[in-house]
Amino acid sequence: MPFPEKYLYLVINALTILFPLLWSFEKRIHYVKGFKSLFSAIFLTMCLFIPWDILFTHWGVWGFNERYLSGFPLFGLPLGEWLFFVTVPFSCVFIYESVRYFIKWHPSPIWTIRISNFLIAFFLIGALVFYSNLYTATTFVLCLVFVLLSQYYFKFPFLGRIYFSYLFVLIPFFIVNGILTGFGIEEQVVWYNGEEFMGIRMATIPVEDTFYGFLLIALTTTLYLRLEGRKD
Repeated sequence: MPFPEKYLYLVINALTILFPLLWSFEKRIHYVKGFKSLFSAIFLTMCLFIPWDILFTHWGVWGFNERYLSGFPLFGLPLGEWLFFVTVPFSCVFIYESVRYFIKWHPSPIWTIRISNFLIAFFLIGALVFYSNLYTATTFVLCLVFVLLSQYYFKFPFLGRIYFSYLFVLIPFFIVNGILTGFGIEEQVVWYNGEEFMGIRMATIPVEDTFYGFLLIALTTTLYLRLEGRKD
């Protein structure tokens, strides 16, 4: 029996969360102990990303291929898209906790500031140069605000760890996002309006998705750590 294509987005979500969910009860990391804070953080992050997603879908900045959707849209977003904002942050915060436990090294405060300063300059220049590309400009401005506030207003001590752990997050993030943008399948699950982003792709993935993903994961992780009352 051939695989029913309309469930592809749901299957991607299920595979994304499967390993972290199964290992949530592992005694060393014991991820399950922070679930209350984690799901609160995910909900708060969705309060930014879901309206953003709804608006950009309505404006035609991006959209979804009916071929790979199971139905049940809500506010113009398919079920798989709603689940994306749960399964991806859930799994990526798990990666943060795993990296923190198994790798003791992380950027020093001075190197964290240098990274932040580079990102601030990068996002500012990018937003100014690509101001007419709605996806690019919006993503860069929001990332700029996040880094500025995290580094210089709130002065989060865990910011360096977030930067470091995101390097590990990029591996599964590229796999998931690659499939969603058409790698290895006949058509894209998620399509992008070429007039609203830089037009530069890494294989099938728009470059902006890297920074969109950074904001999604960094914001969720920050809220999670703050709700847990942690400084690392």
